[in-house]
Amino acid sequence: MFDDIAHIVAFDEAGELSSLTPLSDRQIAVIAAQYPGISPQYLEFIRKIGIGSTTRGFKIYEPEPASNAENHFSYQAYQSLSHLTLTGRQPVESPFPADAIAVADSGASWWYCLCPSLGQGVFCLDMGGPSFEPESDNFFSFVAATMILGRVSDQ
Repeated sequence: MFDDIAHIVAFDEAGELSSLTPLSDRQIAVIAAQYPGISPQYLEFIRKIGIGSTTRGFKIYEPEPASNAENHFSYQAYQSLSHLTLTGRQPVESPFPADAIAVADSGASWWYCLCPSLGQGVFCLDMGGPSFEPESDNFFSFVAATMILGRVSDQ
């Protein structure tokens, strides 16, 4: 259904994405070179629509390695010895692939990631699990469902 940027723009009747700032072609080229295989839909989105915070506070940003989640307060709290003891859980290894890259979040303990080795889908990295699960088949569908309609993974 959402196979081009025009569909996203037309679908955003409430202007949820109007507060985002487009990146330059040069910035896009740097990102594409740094993250080979990154979703072409994501690149087109940040070039034509942009990055920043939507009108409802959903954030979309330049990519960063998903492994940075291990330094995030939420990840450390959920994986701390005291939390694991309290919940009776055992420590688990990081669930995300080495090429996973975070590109969005809702301000909670969920990061939305791209992962070229797993295709063009969007994945939810839940720091509480931790888990790395499919969220959407492609970036445009993710934007439509999550940023415009406001459906976020089992929050």
